Amino acid sequence: MNFYKSNTAMLAIDSRYLLAATYLRIGDKASYRTLLPTSFDNEKSVNSFGGSYYSYVRDMAIILDVMVENDPTNAQIGMLAKHLSEQLKNQYYLNTQETAFALIALGKLARKNADSDVTADIKANNVSIGTYTTGTYMTTKNLSNNTIAIMTKGTGTLYYSWEAEGISESGVVKEEDKYIIARRQFFDRNGSPINSNTFKQNDLIIVRLSVQAKDNSAIENVVLTDMLPAGFEIENPRLNDFTEVSWIKNNSTPQYFDIRDDRINMFVTATYETRYYYYMVRAVSVGKFRLGPVSADAMYNGEYHSYNGSGYITVTGR
Repeated sequence: MNFYKSNTAMLAIDSRYLLAATYLRIGDKASYRTLLPTSFDNEKSVNSFGGSYYSYVRDMAIILDVMVENDPTNAQIGMLAKHLSEQLKNQYYLNTQETAFALIALGKLARKNADSDVTADIKANNVSIGTYTTGTYMTTKNLSNNTIAIMTKGTGTLYYSWEAEGISESGVVKEEDKYIIARRQFFDRNGSPINSNTFKQNDLIIVRLSVQAKDNSAIENVVLTDMLPAGFEIENPRLNDFTEVSWIKNNSTPQYFDIRDDRINMFVTATYETRYYYYMVRAVSVGKFRLGPVSADAMYNGEYHSYNGSGYITVTGR
């Protein structure tokens, strides 16, 4: 155990959970906290058809089982259960190991909460805005800059999750890759990478957006968005037949795209194989401008997202 604790790079993510839980069972809480991953989203097993028959679903089920058994109040349990139940709904076929371990994990969680009668009073700035009893609670009230409190009553465990989206007023953007990786690269018209954020007025710039799923799945209905700095204007969103950029050989075609004054939205599918999308902009205004991040968001699950590459660009006179 101590050998692998000192060589965690040798362990798959599910093995780290198992090793951490073993330390917890022998009373070493410090090692448990050190080894326990913060979330189960950094890697995904490719299904094995022999040996231990590991797979993403089976590994997730085993981890949920371990967490419910050894650390039943851990905050990761709710999210693991949510993801596992979604996988069970979406998978066309589950093998014996996946089915068995999923039923064991979710069964323990269900048994733990079988007699639950928990309800919750939801407050914003200490003022009640609604009561949760069952299902999903939704509100259309503007809760910006409010402190939210969930006051539970009764017995049992209440798992909750929340999503927030928008453009940061301060301009500070948290860059992260949750199940998806999106990146942006600038090129000149001859195909040479532009490694600085300084451009000359009237320059034509080729923007390459890339998107990739971090695991082996295909994530459909992903919106790939590039927020333009005020000094840029879209010149050409379709470069497939543009003779001056014939050096582009790996251009993918989005299912649909939406062009606005301040951004371009491409609707794509993210796969483990990186896909590239190109479009052309022109530097039109002299000055220093804020550069928003390139983002990729799954339309029907906000947990799947990537934000990267915010900063500034400078356009100088010729």
